[in-house]
Amino acid sequence: MDNSRLSIDFASFAQVVREFIRAIGQRRTYNLFKNWYCFFGILWGIPIPFVTLGIDLFSSGLNVTLTNIKHLASIHPFQIIFLLHPLFFGVVFGAMGTIRQTKQQKIEEFEKNLIKKNLELELVNKKLKELDRLKSNFLSMVSHELRTPLTTIQGYISFLISEKSGSLNPGQKECLRLSEESAIHLNHLIEELLDLSKIEAGEFKVNLRPVDILEVAEKAKASLQILANEQGITLENSLPKGLPLVLADAERILQVITNLLENAIKFNRAGGKVSIAADTSTQNEKIVFCILDTGIGITQDKLDRIFDKFYQVDSSGKRKYGGCGLGLTISKRILEMHHGRIWVESTVAKGSKFYFELLTLNKNANS
Repeated sequence: MDNSRLSIDFASFAQVVREFIRAIGQRRTYNLFKNWYCFFGILWGIPIPFVTLGIDLFSSGLNVTLTNIKHLASIHPFQIIFLLHPLFFGVVFGAMGTIRQTKQQKIEEFEKNLIKKNLELELVNKKLKELDRLKSNFLSMVSHELRTPLTTIQGYISFLISEKSGSLNPGQKECLRLSEESAIHLNHLIEELLDLSKIEAGEFKVNLRPVDILEVAEKAKASLQILANEQGITLENSLPKGLPLVLADAERILQVITNLLENAIKFNRAGGKVSIAADTSTQNEKIVFCILDTGIGITQDKLDRIFDKFYQVDSSGKRKYGGCGLGLTISKRILEMHHGRIWVESTVAKGSKFYFELLTLNKNANS
């Protein structure tokens, strides 16, 4: 036998008793006009004294007369209790009605507060969406306004480096080289802001075509080889030959892979390693790619936030690593437009693995 079914929940029982005692002390319990439970309890209890007297009269062989009733009452005075049953039932049922109304009032009050809070949250959410829209419009405007003078600056830097306007000494060349690097970095940030504004405005498009991902990965590796060498990082393309073609926008996937490889290099240490690999066993007509690094890693509490807009793993005032926290956000949006996804696994001080998946050409053919 299951003894747990026979056990008594004394805490719940004590709570019921306390509620009942409180209800007995309330005037509403005894109000026949406001508490229909009390009225119903009295009606429920009225038959009991009649039935009890009828049984006693019948068992004593007496007729139903007032004299016989008084006689029985004098012989059995405890029967007065049965006469009070309508009152007892009225009190008990009335207390139940009071308890029910109290709980109903609490429920209604809770629902009103919940509706009020929902309305407040909805209003706040609308304000946040409007602020987000204004921020996106502002970023788009500023990015466009910065792009034109930056292009001019880059043009003049290239012109000066070419020495067509005159020879330069080594110090001047170094200054121009540093200026060119800063201009390229600023242009990259502006491009990210423009991409984000296009995504949020629904103007960011992808053109899906058959793509050889090995060629795209080689382009990304070549563009970052100098950066890897400067930081003492080994950069490898470990994709196997003969991979199926993927259905993708080559330019946008190049952007994704370049961003992931650049992050892997940036958050690495001298002597570290960065590589791109793939799971050759396709699942659901998708190939899973992985960017592996031996860098500083990401703590578990930040893994769910690194794809948020403007989020920086290192958010201190003296950040060691550059960027504005948009690369992963844009990469995630691009992959979603490719009917894929991106996720990460990481261990602090050991490195990270960024996975992303793309549809193979077979998926498109089957569909």
